[in-house]
This record gives sequence, structure tokens and C-alpha cells, in this order.
Amino acid sequence: MSRTILTIAAAVLVMTMPAWGAEDVDTANSICGGTIPETCQMALSGTGVAALLTLGVDGACETAYDAGFIESAADAVIATLDANKKWELSVKYDGSGWSCPGAYDKAESDLQLRISNTPTGTVQHSADSYFAPVAGDTFSILTHTAGVSDNVVNMQSKVLLSWTADVPGVYSITLVYTMETTA
Repeated sequence: MSRTILTIAAAVLVMTMPAWGAEDVDTANSICGGTIPETCQMALSGTGVAALLTLGVDGACETAYDAGFIESAADAVIATLDANKKWELSVKYDGSGWSCPGAYDKAESDLQLRISNTPTGTVQHSADSYFAPVAGDTFSILTHTAGVSDNVVNMQSKVLLSWTADVPGVYSITLVYTMETTA
């Protein structure tokens, strides 16, 4: 009886041992994945138009009034755009209008904008010429059919001036720039 047991044990041992020169190999798959969302980002920089209406009584102020307007630098507002798909850039007045001295109510449309460089994308609504954004409504100014990286859009501002209407004091107005991915 002990001879049979040894034979069975030897047979099991031979069956579990790999052949001479063969390696024991084990493989498994791991799937890595996730979802890349539609995304975009915009950074605003530049001097803005804050200093635009700081007119000194040094001849430049009188010249601006005689011309009927004053212009900012061509890159007063710089929007740097990034997106990973089709996108649109728009601008609007925030709806609160100009903050003006006293009871004076300066027309929002006295602030005009234009794209002053040639960024990637298609200019909308002739936004490379001066235009007045619309209060409360989104006004598309630049679109593109694909993603972009570090797309620089220079915005120039122009404020209309009137010797008879604009009273001395501090003025300000807020613009809202929006970048969004689109279908």
C-alpha cells in the first residue's frame, strides 16, 4: 500500500512541474481611461480703459474733445484664449451702464471696442472695426472651429466725447467678456 501512495504522489509532482526550459508566465490587462471634458479658459490682462478717461488739461484733453473721442492703446485689453474644441468669444455691457458724476447719464454706446490684431479665428459682426456691445445681450466677436492654445486677442477701446454733454467727473463702465465651447 505504501508503494501505491508513493506512485500517486510522484505522478502529482510530475504534473505540476513545468517542462524543462519553460517559464511560468501570467498576464492581466488593466484599462486606464476617463473622460476629457469640453473646456476653455480665458485670461484678461492689459491696462484696460481705466486710464483712458484720465484726461489732463494739457492740450491732449482739448484735442480729444475736438476729435469727439479718445482711443486706448491697441492692446488695452488682452484676452488670451485656450480651448480644446470649437469656441466663441463674446462681450457685453454688464447692464448697469456708466457710473457718472451727478445725474448725468452717458450712453453705454459711447464706449466702443474693436479687435486690433489678427488672432486665430473668424471675426464676427465686423468686430475688427469699432462697435458698441449690447447691454445684457451676448455679442459674438470671434469664433473658431477647433481648439486653440495661447490665442491672443487685443482689444482697443474708443470713448466718444462731447463738449456739451460730458460733465467733469469720474466715469466707469463694466464689460463682460465670455468664452465658451460650442457644438
